[in-house]
Amino acid sequence: MADQGVVSAEPRPAARGVPGPLGWAAAFVVLTALVAATAEAGAWFVPFIVGVAAGVASLRWRRMVVLAVFAAVAGWAIPMWLLALRDLPAGATARAIASLAGLPPYAAVTIVATLLLAALQALAGAWLTRALLPRPRP
Repeated sequence: MADQGVVSAEPRPAARGVPGPLGWAAAFVVLTALVAATAEAGAWFVPFIVGVAAGVASLRWRRMVVLAVFAAVAGWAIPMWLLALRDLPAGATARAIASLAGLPPYAAVTIVATLLLAALQALAGAWLTRALLPRPRP
C-alpha cells in the first residue's frame, strides 16, 4: 500500500556534505572578500561570476544562492564604505552619478541602486546556471 504520510518518531540522520553554520560563515567571508577585492580593482562583473558558481553549488546545497547574493551585496558595500572612511568625496560622487543616471540626486539612492545591481547580477548568474544545467534526479 502507498505511504500515507506517516511520520517516523526517529530523528532524521544529518545529510552528508551539508555545511554547518561555521562552513556557511566561512563561505560568506570568502565570497565577500573575493567580491570586495575585485570591486576595488574595478571588476564590476564578479557578482555575476559568483552567482554562476552559486548556481552550480545550489544543485547540492539549497541556500548557496541566497548566500552568494548577500556576499555580493556586502562585497560591493565594503569598498564604498572604505572610500567614505578615507575622507574621499564619496557622497558628492554618488550624487553626481545619480543625477547623470536620471535618479534623484541623493547619495543614498545611488548606493542602494549599486547594491541592488550587485544582487541582481548574482541572481542572474545563478538563474542562468540553473536554467542551463540539468536537474539531478532524486
